[in-house]
Order: sequence, then structure tokens, then C-alpha cells
Amino acid sequence: MKRKNNLYENLLKMENINQAFNEVCLHTKNKRKVRNYKEYKCVYISRIFNILNERRYEVGEYHIFKIYEPKERIIVSQGLQDKVINHLISRQILYPSLIPCLINENVASLPNKGTKYGIYLSQKFHRKCKIKYGEYYILKCDISKFFASIDHKILKQKLMRRIKEKEALDIVFKVIDSQNNGLGIGNMTSQILAIFYLNDMDHFIKEELKIKYYVRYQDDFLLFHESKEYLKYCFKEIEKFLEKEKLKLNRKSRIYKNSNQFLFLGRRANGKYGKYREVGRKLKKRKFLYETEKIDLLGYISSRACYKNLTNNKLIS
Repeated sequence: MKRKNNLYENLLKMENINQAFNEVCLHTKNKRKVRNYKEYKCVYISRIFNILNERRYEVGEYHIFKIYEPKERIIVSQGLQDKVINHLISRQILYPSLIPCLINENVASLPNKGTKYGIYLSQKFHRKCKIKYGEYYILKCDISKFFASIDHKILKQKLMRRIKEKEALDIVFKVIDSQNNGLGIGNMTSQILAIFYLNDMDHFIKEELKIKYYVRYQDDFLLFHESKEYLKYCFKEIEKFLEKEKLKLNRKSRIYKNSNQFLFLGRRANGKYGKYREVGRKLKKRKFLYETEKIDLLGYISSRACYKNLTNNKLIS
């Protein structure tokens, strides 16, 4: 596949900058900030255009904080200018150059896909395997500390196989190098780069291991096959492949029989959410986080309301 060229010039188009600005405002929760952004919109857009046009963009400082649901993670956030440029790089450089090489079963953070499509595919594969094999097995894999373990050198080499233009590569590399290790969760560029980082593994599983029924959401993926022994072989081959990518599977990765219960994207094989006792544990954890002042009252109440809806209005105390 030909490498993409003439991408940087798309960052300088006013309609693209304006679209990125509007996207950032739409997803900014602090409405007071949004009003201020919109009041000085022309100033912000003009400044961003000049910085990009003069090729003097440097990534600003990150605001770093923790979240505790669905699990404890380090999240990074940036100021308005960096967020707009981050969106521009994603939409105008990374999307057109990286998305065409991704397989359909790679479902995270892509247009018309996401968790809903991932759940749809996994249920579809369960039905097909049930009809075709009757009894079958699923290899469920999860990569340990995925975002933090992404190797910058390997990622850049992968990008250079997809992007030809030096200016486009330079600004993408600046974003990558703005993090000391791995990629920071919270940036739009991090999402698409993380999806792309495992693209070679996707093709290896589909084309070399010949796994017909496969679905991946970021670092969480499923392989379906009639033979448990073959999935054991696949497990070892995937581990070997990931060693070259400086990644490793975590201890939760294992093979399930189709009659076993396990969760993928928060759902069981039949599409239903986890058991009530699992929801109960999560609610207790949210209560503890509220009592220790790690989340606010609004966050705790939102969780209660959400889990109430997911469990057919049976709110667990």
C-alpha cells in the first residue's frame, strides 16, 4: 500500500481548524470555559494557524490526574490550543493514513464502531461457531499496561511505513515524544496510535494463524476456534509476536469453553451485563471512593443511576 503524502497542508485549512475547535468545545465539560473559548474563537484559530504555518509547534504541558472506574488509570489532559492541534493531527494526518490498513474486526474508537459494534461481532461469532461446531473454545487475551508499554521507536517505524511526508511525521513524532513512556490516555492521537500499534498483530492472527472469527477492542481481544489445542498454539505464538512489540499478555488471558462464563466489553456471551453481585462490588467500590473523597457526590450518584438501569431497575444497596 502506498505511503501517504501531502498531509500537513490539511492542518492549515481554516475549515479544518474550525471543525477541530468546535469538536473540542463540544467535548469540554466546563461550560464556563467553553463560553470563554467561543468569545475569543477568532484569536485562538488565528494563533493556531500561525503556529502550524510557521512550523513552530511545541507540545504544551500535560495536566495529569487519576480515574478509578472502570479501573485505576493515569489520564492526561491539555489546554485548548494543544487539544485543537491534537484533533487536527488525528483527523487530517492519522485517520487518512492509518485507517485504510486496519481490519474490520478492530473496533475501538473508530467511526461507526466502538463497544456496541465489538459486542455485536462477538455475539455474531458465538452464534456462528455454535451452529458450525456445536462445541468450541475462545482465547480471551488482554495486554498488560498497554498504553504505558507502547514503544516509541517501534511506533515511529510503523508510522514511517504508512506516512511519507517529513513534515507530517515530524509533528506526529513531537506528540509521541511529549510523553516519556508509552502514550498518554486522554489524547485523540493516543487512541488512533494505540489502535494502529497492534495492527500487525491483527494481520498475523488473521493471515498467519488463520483465525476466521476474531475481534479486538484496543488491547482486549477474542479468538474463536473449534480446537482447544490450536488455541493453545495460538496463545504461544501471540506471546512470541508481542515480545517483538515490547508487550506482554497479562495473567487474565486464558482459554474458555463456549459453556464457560466470561466478560468481553462488560458483557457476557449472550449480550447481558455481568452478574448482580459483580455490579454490587462495583457500587461498593464507588461508595468507598466517594467516602475517601476520590470522587464527588455527582459521580457517585451517576454510577448508582447507571447501574440501576443496567440491572433492570433493581438498585443494589
